Amino acid sequence: MPTPGQARGDELRPIVTPAAIPEGADYTGQSFVSIGGEDRFEHRESREAAEVLVEHLFSPIPVPVKGIAYAIHYRLAEGRAGGDLVDVYGFDNASVAFTVADISGKGTRAAVQAAMVKYGLRAYASEGFNPEKVLRSLDRLYLENTAFELTESFATVFFGHLDAERSMMTYASAGHEGVVLVPPGGEPVVLDVTAPAVGVFEDQQHLFKQRSVAIGPGTLLVAVTDGITESRRGRREFFGMERMLDVVREQRDAQVDVLARTLADRALTFSDRPAHDDIAILAVRIAADASDDAPAST
Repeated sequence: MPTPGQARGDELRPIVTPAAIPEGADYTGQSFVSIGGEDRFEHRESREAAEVLVEHLFSPIPVPVKGIAYAIHYRLAEGRAGGDLVDVYGFDNASVAFTVADISGKGTRAAVQAAMVKYGLRAYASEGFNPEKVLRSLDRLYLENTAFELTESFATVFFGHLDAERSMMTYASAGHEGVVLVPPGGEPVVLDVTAPAVGVFEDQQHLFKQRSVAIGPGTLLVAVTDGITESRRGRREFFGMERMLDVVREQRDAQVDVLARTLADRALTFSDRPAHDDIAILAVRIAADASDDAPAST
């Protein structure tokens, strides 16, 4: 039975810690990566390369907005970097962007595509684009790059922009399921997909839409990649959204890092086979008293 924060035989280590953040930064989140034992790598260099790729992909920009706590939890399935991506991007004193994406394929190529998604989204968000325009722009970029490289690839992407002053999150979801919003005192709500996956068809940008939801004090947001929901037992039984929602309900009052690790542990222990897909989780909580700092993840 794995301990909290560990996969079977795996070691959990922080990839971004408060000590690594410049003095004075209001850092309230922490990211973790779980990487398998040495026997799961043919060469030590492969392990180190995977760690470096994951560390860069999952290093967020410190969030300058008070009252927001978040945790990023990631586990490699087969000892090599994949295409799962989570990013938290604080770009002014009242705005935070969240990204959760899953790029098709595995290995270095998928990780490179994930890096393109990460930095493309950051660039478009910094220009002040709304989520709809952010994903439209990303779709064009993705299609151009895959065409140039003669590769077939697509990505599901959730991009949300939180306006803390208005207590509102506007989001666009390009084929990405597994995003749950929990209002204070309310039931978890699965956020709708608003667009097709990125990089699927030419000239599909008109299909990209956005929606806005209230995300005031006490609200919890949990977003995962399909390594959670598609964790399998036997031939046909999947962990699925209902089990994910059960864990979110059970852990809704826990610290965000505990919630994320518990969800990963439950999905892994549910399965009766080694994981073949990476797991990536983002958990975000808006402090009940927005005037105070949210508790830091540890």
